[in-house]
Amino acid sequence: MLLQDAGTQRSAPRLVPFPASQKVAPRDLALAWLSLVESGMSVGETQERQLLLTAVKQQPDDPALLSALGYLEQKRGATDEARELYPRALALAPESIDPATNLGVIEAQAGHAQEAVKLWQDAYKRAPYRSSIGMNLARVYCQAGKGGEAKANVLRVLQFSPDLGPAKKMLQELGKSPPKCRP
Repeated sequence: MLLQDAGTQRSAPRLVPFPASQKVAPRDLALAWLSLVESGMSVGETQERQLLLTAVKQQPDDPALLSALGYLEQKRGATDEARELYPRALALAPESIDPATNLGVIEAQAGHAQEAVKLWQDAYKRAPYRSSIGMNLARVYCQAGKGGEAKANVLRVLQFSPDLGPAKKMLQELGKSPPKCRP
């Protein structure tokens, strides 16, 4: 899909299919809008949500759609809805990284650290280059008083992202007595 130039107007851009055709599946449009929203464009969120809801009705067993809708619901603060969508996506595609990571965030924020750690550990094994997952694990372990596990995760993050400032700062803080868990 290509983004059609919106010209000088400040309205939402219109997505057009490539190659040009008259028929575009709601799934494709919804996922295209998601990429726009993830890149920081806020004008598409309402339209994207409607497209995702329509696409999920048409394809209720599409893990990418379920995960995308879960992400949008989580982003808008509807964590109960997201908490229902992510497990459905994971049941259909257990190897999926994003729904596991995002569900882990919801669980951790709800005070369910063990559930979050399980989700993140599995995802991090499959995607060790995803620094955010490793940092989430390090923070939870540090807050639980498990400095060794926290440090191991920070060191693994630094293997893939040696210049990541928050990881370097956290490693320094973990070396203090008592360790500090905030970076």
